[in-house]
Order: sequence, then C-alpha cells, then structure tokens
Amino acid sequence: MTIQIGTYGWLNPRWNGSFYDPDLPEEWKLSWYSNHFRTVVVPSEEVLKLSVDTIDQWVEDTDPDFRFILEIDPKFFLQNRSNELSCKFRMFENHFEGQLDAVICKSTRAKLIKHDEYENVQNGLSRAIVCVDTSGRDHGSKKYGRSGIDDQLPEMKPNPFAIVYSSRGQLLLIRENLENMKRLNFEKCALIFNHQDSAYHHASQARILADLMGGV
Repeated sequence: MTIQIGTYGWLNPRWNGSFYDPDLPEEWKLSWYSNHFRTVVVPSEEVLKLSVDTIDQWVEDTDPDFRFILEIDPKFFLQNRSNELSCKFRMFENHFEGQLDAVICKSTRAKLIKHDEYENVQNGLSRAIVCVDTSGRDHGSKKYGRSGIDDQLPEMKPNPFAIVYSSRGQLLLIRENLENMKRLNFEKCALIFNHQDSAYHHASQARILADLMGGV
C-alpha cells in the first residue's frame, strides 16, 4: 500500500520565497509542486469555479501518476442542480484522464450534505471515490471513503479511501500517522498537510520519513 503525501492547495502566497522561487510564474507552480509531491487537495473555493479548460491545463502540467482530490461543500450543491451533478462529475473525471482520485464532500455546521447528494456525485464517477468528511455529524454509507479531522484516522473500517489531515509537523507525530495508516491497511490513503505557512515543509518531512520506513 502506498500512502500519497501532499498539501491542501498549492497556490499559497506565503510559500513564495521559501517553497517557490519568488520569480516563478503562477502558471508554473503546479508543475513545480508535482515534482515534489504526488497528490493535492483542491479547496472547495477553487472547485466552485473549476472548468474543463482548467482541468486540461492541470493534466498537461503534471505527470500521469500525479493525483488530484477535489473538495466540495454545501455551496457547490447550491450552485448546481441535483440532476446535473452526475453529468458534471462524469465530465470532470473524463478530463482528469485518470488523475482524479477522490471527491471530498465536506459538510458544515450550518448544513449537512445529504445522502442523495453523495449519490449524485458518486454516480458520475467511474473510478474516483466520494469521501465523507467525518468532522461533520453525518458519516454516510460504508461504501464511501472517509476524510478525518486533524491527526485523527477516519472512522468506519474498512473503507475504500482514507484521507488524514495534519496541521502539525513534529516528526514523531508524522511517523505515528504513517504507521497507523499502514497498520489499518486502507485500500487507498492520503496524508494531507494543511498548515498555512508550513504545509509544504511538513509534507517534505513526511516523504523522507515514508522513504526511510520502506515507502509505506
């Protein structure tokens, strides 16, 4: 089992001058990022305005083994009719050409995403997996993947995809996360770092640790 390691987004202006060269053009940043990490979560704000032209450019900028995870929240369902969701995600997945791994449905305190909305998204996907955000109250059906809250493994095992978020970069904690994910033997899993300033550094440390641990 391979644990994909990446960050929450890649266009963080705070990374300019540290992870990114200050003179690196914006449109080259995904290519640079994909040379260091194997996956990325596209935040819900970006998915709201996502177009097939943008997806085509992302695919062109990355190699075939790089993976994308889309995050959607209740705003996405308000902007898109229920009967159009399956068609939209079928179109998205086709344009990702095998590089879309999962779609995270993230509920908020104000609004839970409903089961039929999960279904409408999943029905449009032939390969990618819908993951339920378990920081909300509704954990959905066992057939969905899970994305856990900070440094906690998702509940309900086994499941087809586990996503663990982490905002901390202590080596012992990173090692513990990697070991736990390996021990639980999820079908597919990703460790996503989301600290505003240091996510790329934490992810780099995790990749080194994963290599030392035998690629987990």
